[in-house]
Amino acid sequence: MRQDKRNILVTRPLSGRQLEYARILGLEPIIDSALDFEFPDYWDEVLKVINEHPKSDWIFTSANGVKALKELIKNGLQVRPEVQIFAVGSKTKEALEALGLEAKIPGTQDGSHLADLIIEEGKINSIIYFHGNLSRGEVTEKLQNQNIEVIEVEVYQTKIKPVSLPENPVEAVLFYSPSAVEGFGKGQGFDGDLPALFAIGPTTAEALQKETDQGVEIPDSPDTKELLKTVADHLFNKENIKN
Repeated sequence: MRQDKRNILVTRPLSGRQLEYARILGLEPIIDSALDFEFPDYWDEVLKVINEHPKSDWIFTSANGVKALKELIKNGLQVRPEVQIFAVGSKTKEALEALGLEAKIPGTQDGSHLADLIIEEGKINSIIYFHGNLSRGEVTEKLQNQNIEVIEVEVYQTKIKPVSLPENPVEAVLFYSPSAVEGFGKGQGFDGDLPALFAIGPTTAEALQKETDQGVEIPDSPDTKELLKTVADHLFNKENIKN
């Protein structure tokens, strides 16, 4: 474990394991979540919509959608074995597996390629899309263009919070979604010199590049461990170059 830690600002919570891994890499995360998530108190209307479409397959584009599914199951939803489930990436797939459910994911883990995967199946006429209030419409649009019916079910709401740089200087800021970019814009803003900027994937990087001319680094895959490793490599390699 490195003793010369580098402070980084992370705009979402990290698990205990992720915090430990960051510190092994020589990073000291300062957490300031840009997003809060709210789930319904009652699930009757959502259950009604799902039960009215028993032949539709299911899409999940976030772990929060899977959290909502867990609550739906507690409230009486029966998961039919013939239903195909599609997830945007490995983390969402793992969350579904924790509920005992298998999911297919695209090779490139984003919404556009998820839609391509569903289209390539060739036999899907209708799909239920579990999402939040701020979810991007690229999945729906692409599927509808191929005459696949999309039943959208909003199962959580995302509240964006302003985020600013902390009092302790940081050498990097980590973003996990375009909404987190918006939160930073509402708080600190993108004027002036900023620490190194990192995005979990290309969609978030694109949102950052609309706000600043500063370079944005992304990991090879949209995974927190890979993102932290990318940050450590950048910060410590930059230090070696200076020396």
